[in-house]
Amino acid sequence: MLLNTHTLLLKEYAGDRLGTDNLDILIYNVMPDILPIHRDITPEMTHRMERFSGVPAGREKARFIQFHLLVDDLSHHGHITRNGHDRSENESGGYAFRKGTALVQEMMGMHRRLGRPIDESEALYRSHLVIEMAVDLVIRGRHPEIVDLFSRAVETTLGGRIDGIVGTLAWAYTIPAGLARDALLQGMAAYRDDVLRRSVSLEGRIDLFLWKFFGGDAGDPVRGDVRDLLVKGIERVADHEHFLSATLREIAASGFDGSL
Repeated sequence: MLLNTHTLLLKEYAGDRLGTDNLDILIYNVMPDILPIHRDITPEMTHRMERFSGVPAGREKARFIQFHLLVDDLSHHGHITRNGHDRSENESGGYAFRKGTALVQEMMGMHRRLGRPIDESEALYRSHLVIEMAVDLVIRGRHPEIVDLFSRAVETTLGGRIDGIVGTLAWAYTIPAGLARDALLQGMAAYRDDVLRRSVSLEGRIDLFLWKFFGGDAGDPVRGDVRDLLVKGIERVADHEHFLSATLREIAASGFDGSL
């Protein structure tokens, strides 16, 4: 899942325990997706962390990196894993992949028209991302305060909490502190103010799809095709609130404890 979804779920989990003094947990919570903006860090690196490993004193907020991974497990696989799975293991009962199945043929057709055919497995992978974008867009529409909340968390963190996050990231991912700092700052720059608001909009999500799979702008006709897929994705996730509530129940049942 993507930023708005992860932020809303953690906000719901934390309830009235979320306050100014711990807003940075929202930043820890999106690190698995933000760090790979850096060229030396891959999504496989950030999503392979053990879900229920213990954390040492001073690194307690690493639990909210784990929270992100629990959500992704349930979205992708339909159950919580111990260490995650490789991307090749698409076959799952997770919400994003189940919903994405309905978009596979259209996804393959779009790529055929462009002279860049993809197989069914790759089409399912790309379709699941469209579903995740669709859920995120619906949440943005229904809960606009989520973007403001995350924006406050970014500014609070940049205002004096960088060193703590860097140390925790270096420990959690066994990477040099210098790399953790560079990746964190590079990633955070993509989530400030107007850049954040653009990135979580419909056009911003189209930009992300084109950047990820086409290397950037692929022309207006392709933008239109991706926009159509997103609109159909939004239609497919009318029941997304059931997924959100089920996810929170599964996380509670797993024994996860953020110790807030």
